[in-house]
Amino acid sequence: MTYTTPAQLLTQASASQPQHRALIHQGRQYDYTELSRMVSSVAWSLQQSGVGPGCRLAIFPQPMLTLLTVLAAPQIGCGVLPFNPALPREILERLIDSASATHLIGDRGALASVENVHEILPHELLHNLEINQAAIYKQTPLSMDEVHLCVATSGSDTQPKVVQFSGSNIMASIRASRRRLLTDSNDIWLCCLPLFHIGGLSIPFRCIEAAATLLLHDRFDAQQICDDLSRYDVTHISLVPAMLAKLLDHAPDFSPPKSLRVVLIGGASLSRQLYERAATAGWPLAPTYGMTENCSQIATLYPPPVHWRPGLVGKPLDHTEIDIDANSSAIRICGDGVMMGYLQADGKSVLHPADTWFDTGDLGSFDDDGNLTVYGRSDELLISGGENIHPAQIESQLLKHPEITEIAVIGEPDPVWGDVVIAVFAGSLTEQQLQSWCKQHLHGVWRPRRFIKTTELPRNAMHKIDRVALRRLIT
Repeated sequence: MTYTTPAQLLTQASASQPQHRALIHQGRQYDYTELSRMVSSVAWSLQQSGVGPGCRLAIFPQPMLTLLTVLAAPQIGCGVLPFNPALPREILERLIDSASATHLIGDRGALASVENVHEILPHELLHNLEINQAAIYKQTPLSMDEVHLCVATSGSDTQPKVVQFSGSNIMASIRASRRRLLTDSNDIWLCCLPLFHIGGLSIPFRCIEAAATLLLHDRFDAQQICDDLSRYDVTHISLVPAMLAKLLDHAPDFSPPKSLRVVLIGGASLSRQLYERAATAGWPLAPTYGMTENCSQIATLYPPPVHWRPGLVGKPLDHTEIDIDANSSAIRICGDGVMMGYLQADGKSVLHPADTWFDTGDLGSFDDDGNLTVYGRSDELLISGGENIHPAQIESQLLKHPEITEIAVIGEPDPVWGDVVIAVFAGSLTEQQLQSWCKQHLHGVWRPRRFIKTTELPRNAMHKIDRVALRRLIT
């Protein structure tokens, strides 16, 4: 038998390494046999609730239940759509409608207006999980070319879109990640990213493919992360820069355990100041570049570099090709991890043909060693006084001020300059003090013309800066 999906790989691991530790959650440890039985129990319970071939299952994540569901549902012919329950009601309704969900795990609550969706209460699945772990279900697995997983983009600068992944997309991505990071069965990967985002969902898949151990946290908690890194000899952790900054602020004297060899850091721009602060404290950072539409990783700089510059993310993973336009610096990708396509509001698919280039919307360049540097989003590019400037370039300069804790740069249309640079920041200095500092250190179009102080920058569930909310701050 060829094991070609995470659930089938789980079956293989439970047969070859039945007592090997698979999962740690809320202090309880599960071996691969126990995890496989729990997945079977959820599959059986879903079938008893009418879920089967042709269905599509939406779930408002409870981390443990989401993990079991994304493994179980494709084995009974059903795709899964984990959603962020914190999204506004109208966006949730639109996403569920566009995905043509037939069943919903969660309390519908304010979503009562969504029609033709059957509700499955989480506590019923969890109850069945406790009393029936020897359940035998009828396997009607999805083919590798069918949609196994749908994920909403983070929507940091636009409305979220639903991305579709085949089984082949998922397996290509997790196997390429293993080859880059050299993950094996002795490793323990701490997951504190939400499981409604591809960055979080990819972690359990990678662990199962390598027969490694998943340490699953229900949410980001800086103290719990510091405690568990040492308690369990964690080898891998995935973070976004805002999480890393919070860890360093929470425990400035904390030294990561010697077991930790990969801190996958991505999802947003990483500043030189934060990188150097973390590296000095002993965090083995591996800057990475990815996106939902490529099932997470595109390029990763590993092993951790001795010298690093902002935007440097290493060589492409071997399942992805990258092309950069010589004139615009626009990044395009092609490969087995690129999504099947988007789901439109009417439920119809906009397919992305295999073996064709996908425009990422990012800008970047390759150096002589083949390493990729990402400048930022092309739609965030500012043109001021005829010069092209990316907000990340100005942000990295402003972060040199020791009293700034957070910074975001945004443009405001101007009839003379094109874009006027505005700096939104958090820190202990005043707007006037930052303005005076900028007059001394930044010149020409690089110097912000307007300053807005806030207690903290608006962020979404993935701790990325919410550009839509940020724009509301300047109006």
